[in-house]
Amino acid sequence: MIIGSMSGALAAAGGFCAGSDDVVEHQRISAASYTFSAALPAMAAVTASEALMMLQTQPELMMQLRETIKTMWGQLDPRSDWVYCTSAPENPIMLMVLKPEVLSSKRLGWDDQQQILQDVVDECLAQGVLITRVKSLSPDASGAKTTVYTQQPALKICLTI
Repeated sequence: MIIGSMSGALAAAGGFCAGSDDVVEHQRISAASYTFSAALPAMAAVTASEALMMLQTQPELMMQLRETIKTMWGQLDPRSDWVYCTSAPENPIMLMVLKPEVLSSKRLGWDDQQQILQDVVDECLAQGVLITRVKSLSPDASGAKTTVYTQQPALKICLTI
């Protein structure tokens, strides 16, 4: 099965799933996303189509984006005493989390991390740079008796050209 999103890189909405006839039929009929979704708006479909056409006809755009990603990694990840990037090095969406040694030395809990990262978001916005925090519930707010995975508070930086 091949799945993908059109919301990030293609500036559209929704996603897709491709696979064998049996897989596609199962997803089409049984998946909650099918049951609770509507058709992709025409403007979003055209946006995705045009973005794909630009990528096919202007390969230099991808080269520029790769250089931007490389530059950002060189500026933030290895040089920061506070944060590191958990994303793959070629991913234009960077998730930045506080380093474990910062968490332990400053005794930062989940709420403390969220506040520090929100302060970073606010300062970036004041400087004309738009980033956001990854939004998630506090581990205590989920109500789950056992937690399999808790998203670490993070900054989300989407690089563009």
